[in-house]
Formats: sequence, structure tokens, C-alpha cells
Amino acid sequence: MIKNKHSFRLTKSIVSEAPHNLVDFPVSGFSATEPASSPGPTVSDSNRRFFIKALGLAGAGIVASQIIPNKASALVMGSTPSSSVVGLKNSSNTRINPATDETLASLLTGQGVTKLSISLAASGNVRTPAAGKKIRVYASRFSLTADATSVSFRFTAGGTDHEKYVSPKTGGLYGANNHPNYIEGGVDQVLYCVISGTTTVQINVDYLEI
Repeated sequence: MIKNKHSFRLTKSIVSEAPHNLVDFPVSGFSATEPASSPGPTVSDSNRRFFIKALGLAGAGIVASQIIPNKASALVMGSTPSSSVVGLKNSSNTRINPATDETLASLLTGQGVTKLSISLAASGNVRTPAAGKKIRVYASRFSLTADATSVSFRFTAGGTDHEKYVSPKTGGLYGANNHPNYIEGGVDQVLYCVISGTTTVQINVDYLEI
């Protein structure tokens, strides 16, 4: 080969691998081997407001538990709760006791219902009131020994039926319960039963004379 000034020889050379240990280069105040420190956790404004509200509600609940009575039975409409009795006040500012067995019993004083049982084989009076009294019927029931065309009840023989049963059958139990409501006749008016057919009617009546 002819050599000149531009000639050159290619030779093999061994390039060593880069070392595993990196050289630390500081970048903006941080080193390559030291991670940048992250800021600590922060509480957002919304979470802070929620915490303050929850704390306020808890405090209000504690205060309310000390003021409001523990039992609803201590409440009385129209006055400051200071009693363990439930009640209402009337226009005179007098407390009215609630309905109890005791008060209901007092309401029934003098209101005992009389029970009457009578058998009729034909139309006739079931009950004649005392002079100057009226009959107040709360309930009436009857059964019969044979089928009938009809059975009805009215005040006085010529009055208007207030209760009528068409074609009642033998062995059946018929009647009406009007309590606490009632059917009331006039002064000195008898309670009358109209029987159409051949049968005997067993009648039971709950009534008052007033």
C-alpha cells in the first residue's frame, strides 16, 4: 500500500463500560442522589369548614340534650316542659288530663247500658220507656225459629223502620251494633218490632232510657 499524507490506519480499541456509580451533579439546589423533599399534607378550605360545622353541631347537640327533656311525656302544649304528664290546656289555661282507663271510666259513670232480652211470636212492643223518657238503642240482635218474610224495628207501631231484614233464615243471627253511636226515639215512644211471617223472634237490645 502506498502511503501519503492523507493515509491512516484503522485500529481496534477497547472502550470500557461506563461506571455504575454516577457522579452527583447539583441541579437547582438538589443532588442526583438525594430526592427533592415534597411538601407535607395540607387541609383544604372545604375540609376545614366541614370540620368546623361538625364540631359546632356536636356542641349544639350537647347543649340541647341538657335543655330538652329526655322523655316526650314531659312536654305539655302551651307551657314550659316541667312535668312528666302529657296534657293539653283548655281556653281557661287549665290542663286536661289525657284519656286513660280512669278518665274513660269516669265518663261512663251514669251511662251504664241496659241489656234486654225478649221473645215475640208476632209484632209487638220490645220496650216501653218510663213516662217522660226516651229509648236510646245502641245495639240490637235477633234470631228466629223459622224463616220469615221480614223483621224490622221502629219507634211506635206506626213509625218508620230504622232497621229492616228481608227474608231472615232459621238459625241465623241478625242485628246491628251502633255503639258509640245510637238510634233514639221520641219521648214516650215504644221500641216496636214488626214480624212478617210465622216464627218466634228472640230479640236482644242494648239501650238506655234518658
